Amino acid sequence: MGGIYSGVGGLCISRSVKRRLSRVALIVSPCYGAHMTLYEDAAEPRLTIDLDALAAGIEDRHVAMSYAQSSGWNSYRQILRNSFGVAVLSEPHESWLEWRGHTLHIDTHDPVGEPRGTIILVHGAGGHGRLLAPIGEFLAGLGWRAIAPDLPGYGLTRVRDGWLEDYIEWPECVADLAKHCEGPVVLFGLSLGGMTALRGAQLFPDVRGVIATTLIDMSDPGTFASAARWRWLGHLTLAFAKVFPALLDRLPFRLRWVTPLSAMTSDTDLQRWFLEDPLIGGRRVRGRFFRTLHAYQPPRSDYSLTCPLLLAHPGRDVWTPLSMSMTVFDATPSPKHLRVLTNGSHLPAETPAWMELCDAVRDFLEPITLHPISPSTEVG
Repeated sequence: MGGIYSGVGGLCISRSVKRRLSRVALIVSPCYGAHMTLYEDAAEPRLTIDLDALAAGIEDRHVAMSYAQSSGWNSYRQILRNSFGVAVLSEPHESWLEWRGHTLHIDTHDPVGEPRGTIILVHGAGGHGRLLAPIGEFLAGLGWRAIAPDLPGYGLTRVRDGWLEDYIEWPECVADLAKHCEGPVVLFGLSLGGMTALRGAQLFPDVRGVIATTLIDMSDPGTFASAARWRWLGHLTLAFAKVFPALLDRLPFRLRWVTPLSAMTSDTDLQRWFLEDPLIGGRRVRGRFFRTLHAYQPPRSDYSLTCPLLLAHPGRDVWTPLSMSMTVFDATPSPKHLRVLTNGSHLPAETPAWMELCDAVRDFLEPITLHPISPSTEVG
């Protein structure tokens, strides 16, 4: 059986390149933890790549165990200050939480005095919780406790052995965290985190508000294709998922290969940082995550919420333009507010987009108080 697939069969090669491939296997295997085996039989030599071993070796070799020890975090912080005038003056408190066999990394931004409630910051598929530190510090200044988990497969979270990289755990993780937070709970999602926050709020309807910078429903084939680095790549991924789902599930991809990370920002230094940082551009994610993201079956077939919604959408988002979010926003029957951030890119750190985001969030949170609410009801 030909082809590269989980160590079964092989890729046929000529004897003239046998020696060269042997050298390649010796170089690649230690770097990626892959098992590359060169077979020789009477007919022809074959090279097989064990994709399970390759995916198991995706952990970066120079990733710190704490953001406080990470040069990437310090560089990000410096670029925000130098390029945008956005200063993060405090270090979040880092902690770990066991959840379904994962060890979640969580940043916590605590206010001075008693918190008004808790806001869960939800990152997207091109980031991690520490990216939202400027928002967390701002929210703490308003009197809220802000927590920013690294969702499974991303950031410094350590996933359980044998995890299949299923997107379904993202909204479930957010909902479970919300159930155990003190005071009123608000979900705040950036990028794909916006839709994850909305679905998390459907799983836990006691949430008091949802804030999103984008609302992109990746179950829509057109939206999925548009969010990929190239539209043809998005369509090819969907076609591959139908024909060879098991193979796609096992293939690891660096995020900079499949997502347009340079569209995160208008600043060239920050663009370079996103592409080169080992926890973002260098992060390897299996194809299964993207396949299950598209195939995700939400708790409700509509976009209904039991709380108000704020969409604070960047006005110059070339990755996911406003029109992509309006489909979901217009279909949401809940009380809702739209604020377009004048010149904001996907990560809206520009002036005046950043100030407009802060103003919109402050106004949205103001009516939310510590009044008791009714117990949770099942989401149908």
